[in-house]
Amino acid sequence: MQSQQRQAMALTSRILLLALAYVLAGRLALLLAIPPGFATAIFPPVGIALAAVLIWGYPLLPGVFLGSTLLNLSISVDSLAQLSGGHFWVASGIALGTCLQCLTASWLIRRLLGFPNTLVDERSIFMLLVLGGPLSCLLSASIGTCVLYQAGLIPASALPFSFWTWWVGDSIGVLIAVP
Repeated sequence: MQSQQRQAMALTSRILLLALAYVLAGRLALLLAIPPGFATAIFPPVGIALAAVLIWGYPLLPGVFLGSTLLNLSISVDSLAQLSGGHFWVASGIALGTCLQCLTASWLIRRLLGFPNTLVDERSIFMLLVLGGPLSCLLSASIGTCVLYQAGLIPASALPFSFWTWWVGDSIGVLIAVP
């Protein structure tokens, strides 16, 4: 029984540490963000999240969701008094996109490349970066920009630029942080 408790505590610690790392790295990355502050040209937290999910498995996805939700809430409200259901809806919608991105990237990498992988040949490195970066990052950029549009935070005319910035930022974040 103590072994199960230790495992549960270790998992909980990893989830909370991942959420904290996501928020801290995200706050730093968002210093380069375009208005309204949700998309940036370099976003390493998604790479950190993908690496954690690859190393410790799918049970770390709640840490991705929690970290992304908290980060996005911190962008949209200055104080807890301003917090509303709409803010939570936007933050959790974006977090869901991030989780789907991590889940998809991890699944593709495990299925098509195999993980753990020593990454000693060019093909393995290339596949890891393409599957985890540009390909899977389409999910988060698509979902995130749709959530922002549906919430009225960006106009339809800003969708292409917001999507592009989000996708590039997430892709570069994966390319930088996963290896």
